[in-house]
Amino acid sequence: MNIATILGIVVGIVILALATFFSTPDVWVFVNLAGLAIVIGGTAAATFICYPLKEVTRVLHVFLLALAREELPTDAYINALVDIARTASAKGKVSLEKSLPGIENNFLRQGVQMLVDGYSSAEIREIMDTSIQQMYETESSSAGIFRTMAKLAPAFGIIGTLIGLISMMQSMGADISGLGRGMAVALTTTLYGVTMANLLCLPIAIKVERRIEERVVLMQVIRDGILFIKDKTPAQIVLDKLRAYLPPRRWASVRA
Repeated sequence: MNIATILGIVVGIVILALATFFSTPDVWVFVNLAGLAIVIGGTAAATFICYPLKEVTRVLHVFLLALAREELPTDAYINALVDIARTASAKGKVSLEKSLPGIENNFLRQGVQMLVDGYSSAEIREIMDTSIQQMYETESSSAGIFRTMAKLAPAFGIIGTLIGLISMMQSMGADISGLGRGMAVALTTTLYGVTMANLLCLPIAIKVERRIEERVVLMQVIRDGILFIKDKTPAQIVLDKLRAYLPPRRWASVRA
């Protein structure tokens, strides 16, 4: 579980709540259910217009992805690739074919399958590069949904404020005693939109983009490892080359 993401959201909400509580004697002026409905509903509706339904429904999955562990287990995959290199060097293709059912990662299993089937190095590289590019484009569209929502939410906040101001002016008449409170309620919709964009949508988009970059690196590690095994590179050299993908602080997690 990614503690930093959860902690950031919780701390942000607590700080805003405390600032709200101490900034006015009437905290309920910040509660505007109609404005909240305009921001959330309008942002959701516009997002459905911008993207296909199938992509928008993946938003929850992408949000859960942002709450996942902080770093991908690239070191574990390096260890697995080194083990595969040792097995292939000692026992050949037959042992690789027997190991296929135990490989959970689809991309790694695809690479090992191509080794068993006798694909050339050029064919393996081309197929795996295409898979990496396809993953990048698909997952980037998910991050793009959150960036779109971050742009739309403040706009619908302003729309809600304008609706509130028009309603306030229409019902004001000769009595201006409620002008200040009416203006405050109208402005809460803009507050909701800006908060939703900058506390939720935009940070999640950035988090997902970083996770996509990590997945690309992991897939590159697997691709290079498969190519090293294809070229019959010694296991120790495979380890040293793949370990270069990791930051030095994580080198100790890779078996020598």
